[in-house]
Amino acid sequence: MAKRGHLFLLIGPSGSGKTTLIQEVRQRTPLVRFIPTTTTRPPRPGEENGREYYFVSAQEFDQLIQRGELLEWQWVHGQRYGTSRRRFADAIAQGLLGMTSIDVLGGVAVKAAFPLDSTSIFVRPSSLDELRRRLVARGDTVGEDMDRRLGRAEMEIAQASACDEVLINDDGRLVEAADRLVRIMDPWLQQAEDR
Repeated sequence: MAKRGHLFLLIGPSGSGKTTLIQEVRQRTPLVRFIPTTTTRPPRPGEENGREYYFVSAQEFDQLIQRGELLEWQWVHGQRYGTSRRRFADAIAQGLLGMTSIDVLGGVAVKAAFPLDSTSIFVRPSSLDELRRRLVARGDTVGEDMDRRLGRAEMEIAQASACDEVLINDDGRLVEAADRLVRIMDPWLQQAEDR
């Protein structure tokens, strides 16, 4: 009987470093496949459809909802983000190790749908001041938008204990955070290598 795959759900506020951690882990182990979520937000410079996200129009997103193709979806910072039911179920059925970046409410929904086949990992900086600094450095938030993002971050951080693991990811300590993430994943990585 083929071994089932496993999903690693990186959950955390915008600017917590989830994408950077995913890139670091994937450089270390090609066994991990990134599974993009779907969003209505426009691509940022350098982003490609199907690589960071599946970028769709609001109308296409509505159709995905109507057809029941999204396991969950959320409004985040004025845009919609959703998880493909089929992409996650297929990864598990095919024995793949899948990783995705997801908001806290979406992560709870995916964990509930795949309780034995997923590990939720909350990624956060050590403080809201550090998060603010990162968002400013990234250059995509100012004024009211910054306040909204930090307010949401507080809500998300308050729910971190609902995740299986909590990972502190501070600037200058990426290697340590990635090392810890790989240790969390290690039992599944070992099984995949033994196949």
